[in-house]
Amino acid sequence: MALEALKEKVMALEMGRVSRQVLSLDIAAIDQALQGGLDMGAIHEFTGPAAALFAQLIVQRRGGTTFWLSSERAGLEYYPAALQQYGGVPEKFLALYLQNTSDILNAAYEILASGAVGCVLLDLKKPLNQTQARKLQLAAQATSVLGLVINSARDAPSGESPGMVSSAVTRWHVCVNAWSTDKTRLSLGLTKNRRGRPHHWIVEIDHATHHLHLASLAGERAADPRRTGIGA
Repeated sequence: MALEALKEKVMALEMGRVSRQVLSLDIAAIDQALQGGLDMGAIHEFTGPAAALFAQLIVQRRGGTTFWLSSERAGLEYYPAALQQYGGVPEKFLALYLQNTSDILNAAYEILASGAVGCVLLDLKKPLNQTQARKLQLAAQATSVLGLVINSARDAPSGESPGMVSSAVTRWHVCVNAWSTDKTRLSLGLTKNRRGRPHHWIVEIDHATHHLHLASLAGERAADPRRTGIGA
């Protein structure tokens, strides 16, 4: 067995899977850091003030039906019709509001385990314990569903600490670095990476195309061509 194939097999077994499935973000530097892309059938956590924006870009990239689960009604950043500006389909974005955290988690477990959707977007207002976090991963691991957890309780970029989803394969801290009428620049931190080291990138969203790419900083060249990336 070739070395790369063996690595893929080991990574799959670590997650209780027969084979590994990934969602490529089509940004070479990020895919390389993730050893191919975001693991499907896994939980990924997002923190920071722009966490919802980055999570929705991944939802659009993944495709399929998305369930958004929260104890609060959606704000403007979750307005389904607004997903059209990112290439999304509002009819495939289903929101479920449940005030009780246990009810939200039970719904998340069932939807993840069904394998019938592309993404489950879980907006947390309270931290999970280790058992709850582990059950999310167990529910997803035999499927190709992306479990995306927006942890509103944690805004600071930090390592593993109380309030974090311990079972998450990756954790991202996202904030707006700069904004203009043409583009939004994000500070994108991969603060937990089960596939390698943490990383940090500056990325931009082109408002005309809604395409995400690595930013070109003053005196530097972007590592990836503008025609590839999330939204291409």
